[in-house]
Amino acid sequence: MSTPTTPGWYDDPEDDSRLRYFDGVVWSKHTTPRSTRPVPSVTQPGQQQFPGQGHPAQYPGQGSAQPPAAGGWQQPPAAPPQGHQNPQFPGTQQPGWSAPPQHGWAQPSGPTTPDGQPLASYGQRVLAFVIDFIATSVIAGVLSLPVQLQVRDDISSTLDGVANGSATLSDVFNAAMRATADHVVALTLIALASSVLYHVLFVGFFSATPGKMALGISIRRPEAPGRVGWAIAVRRRLLQTILGLLRLSPALDILYLLGSALDLLWPAWDPRRQALHDKVAGTVVVRGRAPRR
Repeated sequence: MSTPTTPGWYDDPEDDSRLRYFDGVVWSKHTTPRSTRPVPSVTQPGQQQFPGQGHPAQYPGQGSAQPPAAGGWQQPPAAPPQGHQNPQFPGTQQPGWSAPPQHGWAQPSGPTTPDGQPLASYGQRVLAFVIDFIATSVIAGVLSLPVQLQVRDDISSTLDGVANGSATLSDVFNAAMRATADHVVALTLIALASSVLYHVLFVGFFSATPGKMALGISIRRPEAPGRVGWAIAVRRRLLQTILGLLRLSPALDILYLLGSALDLLWPAWDPRRQALHDKVAGTVVVRGRAPRR
């Protein structure tokens, strides 16, 4: 048998039942039974090949004295390759092996912040608005109860006149309008103050109102996660406060309604899902709760 010229496993010159490793210069002491060392076929780039799948075992020296093709998976025992190795033969790499792909969290389908946090959907924002609107209405109703009782007393005196025939239903309607107009400033300011305190306190402390907490969403700056702080909490309520002051004048009430509707609808088409008050404060609403301090 001629001496090989390249490293690899060949028929053992001393024992036909074994294979012996030739290191390129001399025969080494490393031997193995002939029936236990398959030589896999070369896989194409990107193709995974595992032992025992799709190809029968072949042995160097059988039918050809040529060593394995250059660039194959075998390496000399003295210099084991990095990465995954054949557990049966230390120093040899598994043929065609590549690391399995790493699977992380699924990529969000909608827009995100620059650091990848998904933005809240428009539906989540609307539901949160409804919850907060109900909460602030209840709070304002409780705080304005004395004023409402005064309005009721003013109307009751007119109703007494209807009962004894000295007033008509038209008089009752006019009396109700006058009583409401006389107290409209107080009722508007109480409702406005309730809403401002409710939103500023909850956003300042928790970066979320109770409505947003119930929906699992919160407020943050686009460029920095975490709670927004008091300055941003106040700025975020500035637009609604200005719109609320328009209600003090019945002639400007239509502007309040239009402005409030536009602010509520704006996230539906905004690429960053920001309402107008978000743009004033430089905030976005995201999925997930704000981290604790």
